[in-house]
Formats: sequence, C-alpha cells, structure tokens
Amino acid sequence: MDLDPHDITASLIRALVLYALAEFQAGHATTIRVNADGHSFSVADDGRGHALERTVAGLPYLKFVYTHLDYPFEQRANAPVQLHAIGISLINALCSEVTVTTRKADEMLRMSFQRGRLCDTEVVRIKSAETGNTISAKLNPQLQDDGVDTRRLRQWLVDLRTASPKLNLYFNNIELHAAHAAGAGDHGHHSVPDAR
Repeated sequence: MDLDPHDITASLIRALVLYALAEFQAGHATTIRVNADGHSFSVADDGRGHALERTVAGLPYLKFVYTHLDYPFEQRANAPVQLHAIGISLINALCSEVTVTTRKADEMLRMSFQRGRLCDTEVVRIKSAETGNTISAKLNPQLQDDGVDTRRLRQWLVDLRTASPKLNLYFNNIELHAAHAAGAGDHGHHSVPDAR
C-alpha cells in the first residue's frame, strides 16, 4: 500500500508499533493497542516494559532512550551511542508532548516530556498483573497541518495483523482482523478531542 510521506504523525505511530512488534516477535508481548486522533496518538503493549534500573555510562537508561539526540550530554566521559534509542529520541524531539508509562510487576513509572525535555517523573510502587509500555504523544502541530490519515493507518495495521496472525491488535479500541476491509467505520482525516 502507498504510504503518505507527509503524514508525519502516522510515521511516528508506525515506528512505535514496530518497536512493540519486536517485543511480540521475541515472545514477550501478545497485544498492541493503537489510538490516533488528529495529531495525538498512543501505542501500548503488554510486553516486559522498559528496563527501569538499567544505566548506561552512569546515566539512567531511559534518559538515553528518550533524549539521545542531546548526545554527548553534559559529561566529560564519552558515553556509548545507543543506536536503538535514536528512533525513540527522534519521536520525542518531533512531539510537543510525550508521556511514557512503564508498568512492571511491582511498580509503575511515568515520565512526561515537553518539546523533547523531561519535565516530570513519577514512580508508584504498586502490584500489577499487567506489564508493558504505553507511549502517548502529540505531534508538534507546526510539522503537519492535517491530522493523521486514519484510513491509511488502519489499513497498514490490518496488513501488519495479516503478517502476524497471533498478534492481538486494536485500533481506536476496535480489534483488527486480517479479513477486515480498510475504511469500515473509519472517516479518514478527523479531529476529535484528545482521548488520552
């Protein structure tokens, strides 16, 4: 299918979905949930969740993951470049706001970013049967006039579901199946209040 290179919001969503799909392919996740309205979106999975205690060259791993474009950071030691983090950092840099929620068996971490900069971190000690990551964001509206093309995005997700038949995949709270035709119950470009 033809993808619109000007639909930056859809490109960011697809990148996050592919990160979650890798977690599924490694046997750590079963479900991916995607929501998209206008310039706002979220991608959630039930995988292992980010490594909360990990550090890289003395810095918290998640600081690397979400702000890697700030490299070489403010330290004399030449920290290693984390290639897998560059895509997430680019997503963060292109969005006016990003909220990352990581669920572990005994705690939850929530990090909030504004224009690529970490502005709040909250750790809650709580027992949970659900693990995984949820990344909610809003593209900087100066980068794209129209909202995400939900028709094309939905078709891409249906194609992905066809290629991964054991994956549970939801788009805007509706489960997708390989047999679904694109466009059913979809209205293309639309703008509704941010449902995050």
